[in-house]
Amino acid sequence: MRKVLLILLFLISLLYIFPIVFTCTNSFMTLNQINFEAIDIIPKQFNLQQYYSIALEKAEYFKFFINSIKLTSFIILGQVILGIITGFAFAKMSFKGRDTIFIIYILAILLPFQVTLVPNYLILDKMGRALNIQILDTHAAIILPGIFSSFGVFLLRQFIKGIPDEIIEAARIDGAGNIRILFKIVIPYIKPAVFSLIVLTFIDNWNLLEQAIIFIDTPKKLPLSVFLEQIYYGDKKVFYAGAVLYIVPALIIFIKGEKYIRKGLVLGGKNDE
Repeated sequence: MRKVLLILLFLISLLYIFPIVFTCTNSFMTLNQINFEAIDIIPKQFNLQQYYSIALEKAEYFKFFINSIKLTSFIILGQVILGIITGFAFAKMSFKGRDTIFIIYILAILLPFQVTLVPNYLILDKMGRALNIQILDTHAAIILPGIFSSFGVFLLRQFIKGIPDEIIEAARIDGAGNIRILFKIVIPYIKPAVFSLIVLTFIDNWNLLEQAIIFIDTPKKLPLSVFLEQIYYGDKKVFYAGAVLYIVPALIIFIKGEKYIRKGLVLGGKNDE
């Protein structure tokens, strides 16, 4: 039985690994071999022409790459700040309707983000009109909804609940306010959860697609995730090299942060009541 399970896990792993291997090996192939009908993962003639071409002929690729970095970085920063503050409020502060509001947050996690796309579009449109500023067709249209994701609040709240109330009360007796408690007690304690949130948020928003298509009209403002599709249909000879460069940051972040994901999710679940 154990051997059967191992074989099954191995086959499932291959299903996930094969597309990555296929993309990497195809990035070193010539266009003729790429267009060949049979699936081939071994380059007949190893070359770096795709990478040279994307650097010299597709310089706009790196502009879209920077767009993705900008969007992802601001969303991560916003989610971490909001998650720490709101998670602390839900875990260690008493106020009317706290549990009801938190339940609403939990329900928001269960909703597919596609359900909220149209409401977000309408809200951003009305907000822009009310403030007489342009929000749609800017990166802010993607960043603002991304910052207010409920997952970060939920994850950090679970960790903060694990901090003994006696420590918080002792700090308050010593004259510490909420800000000092956050920086001196809460943040050092929840570092694994913060790193876990950073990794998960990066992977999620590095691959965003629908938000960019709906909220952004100007092509030069699009993230790399959208531009890759254009390369595939418009210039396949550099697509695989572009895809490899696109995959690398996500792989590095995931490999470096995998231990924080496991620790963050496991301990966060233990701290739940």
